[in-house]
Amino acid sequence: MYRTRLSTSVQGFPITYAVDGRQFIAVPAGTGGGQWITTIPADTLPDKHPPPAGNALFVFALPR
Repeated sequence: MYRTRLSTSVQGFPITYAVDGRQFIAVPAGTGGGQWITTIPADTLPDKHPPPAGNALFVFALPR
């Protein structure tokens, strides 16, 4: 199992796709909707900051 912490909250649904037999998972993330920065008090997570650019698409390749 693999886990990671994204720089902002997931915004939407992950998708999966394959290229030349390799499986990928893409996860949209951004600053819209119910983001963590507005729901978690700043003193709880002082080392976490909102991303400067806003939105991102994180893509992960699954092991073969």
